Amino acid sequence: MKQFRMRYLLPSVCAFLLGCASAYRSLSPVTIDRSCIAKYVPLKIATSWYHASIEAGGKHFSGLVLIKSMPDSSHRIVFTSEAGLTFFDFGFGEPNEFKVYSIFKKLNRKPILRTLRKDFELMLGIPFASGGILSWETPEETFFGVQQKKETVYFITDKDCSSLRRLERGTKRKRKISVLIAGKGYPLPDTLDIVHYAFPLEIRLTSFQKNESVR
Repeated sequence: MKQFRMRYLLPSVCAFLLGCASAYRSLSPVTIDRSCIAKYVPLKIATSWYHASIEAGGKHFSGLVLIKSMPDSSHRIVFTSEAGLTFFDFGFGEPNEFKVYSIFKKLNRKPILRTLRKDFELMLGIPFASGGILSWETPEETFFGVQQKKETVYFITDKDCSSLRRLERGTKRKRKISVLIAGKGYPLPDTLDIVHYAFPLEIRLTSFQKNESVR
């Protein structure tokens, strides 16, 4: 995890040094490319297994995550230790539909639940299901976003709309969360890295086939 932590140290340091400079100051509104939205909006993620590694406030958790696509288009996310202890079991439906089926006692705190809910809602693309997507660009990337009160959630492609690079949540001034995507992307991303910039929380999910031996 050392290399993983160092990978995101520089953006955090830059954010600190820039102080109140806006993380999104270079965005310029552009005409919405509907074909690009249809190609990359992350609305679907298939049932899949992931090795999970979580660094939170100097503590390390590891185990297995099952993301299960349900028949009614909702999702279950279950995180267990390799010994079989369930850390949490969450259900996600339409926007604002969230259910805690079970949670490890030490994680059962409102700030933790709120953070994990927002992280996984972004990862599942739930905010984009309601529509209302706007578009901006920088010289290198195109941002497709949905505004939510004081925050905006984005999915971000390269300028030519040839790949989905990441998902983000932020305010007008600050980038708060990024979900970095590796491999073939949705609906079966190979790797998902959830990175927080305001406090030390990093979640890495690496996919595997169920018949792969679990280490």
